[in-house]
Amino acid sequence: MVSRIPFKARFTFDPSRLDFYLPIIGIFPAMLGVLVYGACTLVTGSPLITVLVTLIIQYLGFNLFHLDGLVDTADAFLGSFEKEKRFAILKDSRIGTYGLFAGMAVFALKAALLYSLIPFIPLFPAVILAYPISGRFGAALIPCMTQPAKPDGLGILLKNSSLRRCIAGVLAGFFLWAALLWGSLALAALVLPLNIKLLFIDRDLLLLLAASLTGPPVSLGMARLYRKHLGGYTGDALGAAVELAELFYMAAAFLALRIMGQ
Repeated sequence: MVSRIPFKARFTFDPSRLDFYLPIIGIFPAMLGVLVYGACTLVTGSPLITVLVTLIIQYLGFNLFHLDGLVDTADAFLGSFEKEKRFAILKDSRIGTYGLFAGMAVFALKAALLYSLIPFIPLFPAVILAYPISGRFGAALIPCMTQPAKPDGLGILLKNSSLRRCIAGVLAGFFLWAALLWGSLALAALVLPLNIKLLFIDRDLLLLLAASLTGPPVSLGMARLYRKHLGGYTGDALGAAVELAELFYMAAAFLALRIMGQ
């Protein structure tokens, strides 16, 4: 649910505070995106290649699991099926026409939006590249809005989620992300000729807040969809929410920057 990157360490998994930590985990795919984006920009000089490689690496490291949830959700709910058939589709590892279309559409829209945001990234890198945090915030909110559809599976791990912890988690995630990125850029600027703004201003904070508000509507829509047809959410709902909340965050950031006249 977190990453496909192997991490050799012994620990006891405690899902009771996953609602708080899930948005914070978004820092890691965000930072990976920054590193890949910067490297590709220096090596290739091609904005299109940079965008595609950045998204592909993020998906390979962190988002394929969530993309699977989006694909399964599309297959299960875009067709007219009975409740048990929807459950069977969600468990099926095969991809249907609806799922294939949804996965391709979301990836293409993300690529198009990130490509369109390239001129703004030097001014607002911490804001624009924070979409993985907002995406996981959207997933963390779903268990606060409805109950699990089954007594087992991934969804049951988050059954005791708290809205207060979700909000605290996303605020902590954005704060840590901004501090980490701006600190890294400030150090890099000592040795590299970076043309990047290194301090937040009120406008940056307002933009970040506005874009982060895209998570709750996605969560609400996904929670209602699953509650209506299945009686509650499953792990696939969380994955679909991550993908859609990331997409909506990018769209909100793009529209906000256009409106601000940047």
